[in-house]
Amino acid sequence: MTDPTTHTCPSCNRPGVARELLACRPCWFRLPKPYRDALNAAHRRGGPAHRAALKAALGWYREHPQEEATT
Repeated sequence: MTDPTTHTCPSCNRPGVARELLACRPCWFRLPKPYRDALNAAHRRGGPAHRAALKAALGWYREHPQEEATT
């Protein structure tokens, strides 16, 4: 049975990322700072701004795949 409080990192596919976080720590810091800043600012407001920031960050991860999972 899967843990409903976690998800898989969208960048490296590592399981166990807390639901309130987008990615595991190494992949979060791999995301360029402007994306992280936009997510942090939009997270507080929620709504369309947050969804747009998430979409942009997930797009960046798709365009910049990792060779292998971070350990």
